[in-house]
Amino acid sequence: MEKETLENITQRLDQLEKIVAELNQKLSSVVEELVPDTPKDCETGTINATDVQEDEQGDNLGTKVIEKILERMGYPPDFKPRPLKEVRKSMVESGIRPEDNEFSRAIIEEREK
Repeated sequence: MEKETLENITQRLDQLEKIVAELNQKLSSVVEELVPDTPKDCETGTINATDVQEDEQGDNLGTKVIEKILERMGYPPDFKPRPLKEVRKSMVESGIRPEDNEFSRAIIEEREK
């Protein structure tokens, strides 16, 4: 009886492994269809310096890598990040009050200590 149970478990595990392999293959093909330019190392979260043009390595490498990341995130090429003080000022002018946010209140309270 134990041998039958063990054989059943082995068969079920084999079936599950096949199903998982098929699902991985299907998922990979769907991802390739939706995002054909995805780098092969996207699972690691690393950016290769070769993704940025090799002839532009130097002082601007960090800038180029950030531009490449923003491009992959869907930001337009002419997007220019603003300084934090300017963003905060814009938010306040738009009617967003830091005092209304629970996390901001905690930060403000810690600053006042």
